[in-house]
Amino acid sequence: MPERSGHAVTFDEIDSHAEALFQLMPKRPPAWAHHDLTFGQLRLLFVLSQSEPVSIGQLAHMLGVTDATASEFVDRVERRGLAVRSHRSDDRRVVECRLSDEGARLLAEIQGARQGAMRQVFALLTPDELADLDRLLLTMAERLSAASPTSASTEGDLDVNSGTSPASPARDADGGPA
Repeated sequence: MPERSGHAVTFDEIDSHAEALFQLMPKRPPAWAHHDLTFGQLRLLFVLSQSEPVSIGQLAHMLGVTDATASEFVDRVERRGLAVRSHRSDDRRVVECRLSDEGARLLAEIQGARQGAMRQVFALLTPDELADLDRLLLTMAERLSAASPTSASTEGDLDVNSGTSPASPARDADGGPA
């Protein structure tokens, strides 16, 4: 882990810097916020965007809620025109859900707002700093992807001072996998 001012960087310092960055970000609500959706409803829309059409039972399982709660989420977003329910053609007992065109537009708007905010922050970095950030993000993604389900539970044990964890793969001198 890089050192600054003669000491190893700690998780608390990183957390403090991330919080300071967050506090400096503009606080205006995003344009899509007028939809007044709950976190659960937004999560439902994102799940539908990744795996539609989905039955109520599948949605409940994916969201970690009961069938009744999943059905209520779908009711609310359907009333707003963001999702559509239909009976499956091969088994009319099964009700499937999918994003409506308006729901897909909303998610595209959210994605665009997120990317715009990221561009605004990343514009503060030099090209070399952006390359370093990209390399670090890729490293984290590779290590999380390589982690087994049993080692994922130890990921919280990251030693920020050494930059390693029990589940981290070995690295060669160039920083790549050994």
